[in-house]
Amino acid sequence: MTSLFISAVLLTSFRMTSCVSPAENTKEFWYSNGLQGIEASVDRFAQLNPTRAKNVVMMIGDGMNIATLTAGRIAIGQKSGASGEEHVTAIDQLPHTGIAKTYSVDYQTPDSAATATAFLTGVKTNQGTLGVRAGARNCDTDAVTSALEHAISQGKSTGIVTTTRVQQATPGAGYAHSLQRSAYTDRLLTINGRGCKDIAMQLYEKRRQIQVILGGGRSHMRPSSVLDEEGLGNRGDRGDNRDLIQMWRNDMERMNGSYVWNKRAFDQVNPLTTDYLLGLFSPLDMEFIINKPRNQRYDEPTLEEMTRKAIQILSKNPNGFFLLVEGGMIDKGHHHGRAKFALEEFHEFDKAVAAVKSMTSEQDTLLIVTADHGHMFTFGGGAVRGNSVYGLAKNNSRPDRALDGRPFTSILYGNGPGYSMYKGQRRYPGPWVANSKFYKAQSAVPLRAETHSAEDVTVYASGPWSHFISGVHEQSYLAHVMLYSACLGPLYTTYPHCATTPNTIQPIPNPGRVKHDEPPTPNASTEQEKR
Repeated sequence: MTSLFISAVLLTSFRMTSCVSPAENTKEFWYSNGLQGIEASVDRFAQLNPTRAKNVVMMIGDGMNIATLTAGRIAIGQKSGASGEEHVTAIDQLPHTGIAKTYSVDYQTPDSAATATAFLTGVKTNQGTLGVRAGARNCDTDAVTSALEHAISQGKSTGIVTTTRVQQATPGAGYAHSLQRSAYTDRLLTINGRGCKDIAMQLYEKRRQIQVILGGGRSHMRPSSVLDEEGLGNRGDRGDNRDLIQMWRNDMERMNGSYVWNKRAFDQVNPLTTDYLLGLFSPLDMEFIINKPRNQRYDEPTLEEMTRKAIQILSKNPNGFFLLVEGGMIDKGHHHGRAKFALEEFHEFDKAVAAVKSMTSEQDTLLIVTADHGHMFTFGGGAVRGNSVYGLAKNNSRPDRALDGRPFTSILYGNGPGYSMYKGQRRYPGPWVANSKFYKAQSAVPLRAETHSAEDVTVYASGPWSHFISGVHEQSYLAHVMLYSACLGPLYTTYPHCATTPNTIQPIPNPGRVKHDEPPTPNASTEQEKR
């Protein structure tokens, strides 16, 4: 019995170490690794950038909790044939990190509308509302201004890039003010409030202020009388008989504007001669990268490609730009309980982060990467080093057994559509799940769709004043970092760094609050937040 036990331990040890570098077994490897980290930190914190940001890029991995970041990192590494755990993503390389609390004013577990309003406007609000204070009844007087809108008012170019609909919650919070996040069209606008318009109409009305709009959502811009470019029975869903896409073209094409709806036309757009770009690549959300159509006529650009094109167009403005980028289909993959869909979308998001880093300078561009909220997605289960992210724990070929005598995967969901019983027992997952594209990871509670989590999310940053991303903060704090860094909005124009020119490194001024002649008067929104 003893010899069998020792053999089992040795076999497990071999499995755990066979896929890693032998150097990792030495203390010198880890001493060197730690020393490199310390020296990098010394260099980083000796060169903090206290100048005014010319550009601001906010990147949202929708639903990207820490488990998604970890499993996604390993999955990317394993694609290259490595063990995966040691892989470093573009997100990992951002120098400053913090934690954001995601709750909304009225909900412990948030939705994307409330969270996007928080990190874009600096004001937390109620679930399901966009760009308005908590308890709002009027879309005009109760509106709160986003960083994107402040950037517009101060002469910067602006852009929105998403893999969901451009009218969805996260992009919508950049330009819209609505009591109802689902009011994509006038037909869907069911909660009436003074001054409230549907979200697609608000996007159209800002056509001359938002230079780049890329994502899905064609249907919300057209009436049912208009057949979609892809055909297949897809029509618009507006009730006012307005074709906002055609209206945009009528006005913006004479101003060097282009409308495109597939990758072929998108690739032909010349950023040097294009000042406005409206690219809508799907009737609703764009397709998961794992399911992208192969027909060139219907093909869609990737998130990285859209992000690159946006920066090429926006960077022509000498005053700088504000760009909001969302990897929105991470969230959709999790809601479906399909981890592979979500993690492939995470990889696409990380590619977009790498693109932003390569096309901008940390000297004049504040880059913030975070999630709006988490998901009920977990990763672990005692898996050995190098085990497939999507496989059985602890080793896909020799899995452990749960108390019911059946194996289980490293990836599980707390709730969702993966709950599955057969004849009173949990369904039996086999080693095949590691290579299954459509496998729904098992969940503890049966729901039609997996839900958001209430956990905090991580925040990563680089560029001017990115060192303010440190510690634990309200999610609304992120908007204030952007506004302060770029000297946007009425609160943050009188600080010493606002007199500096981007790219000029100077000693860090006192970051304390400068006394304003007319401090903002507390209103119902701020008082409610205090309570």
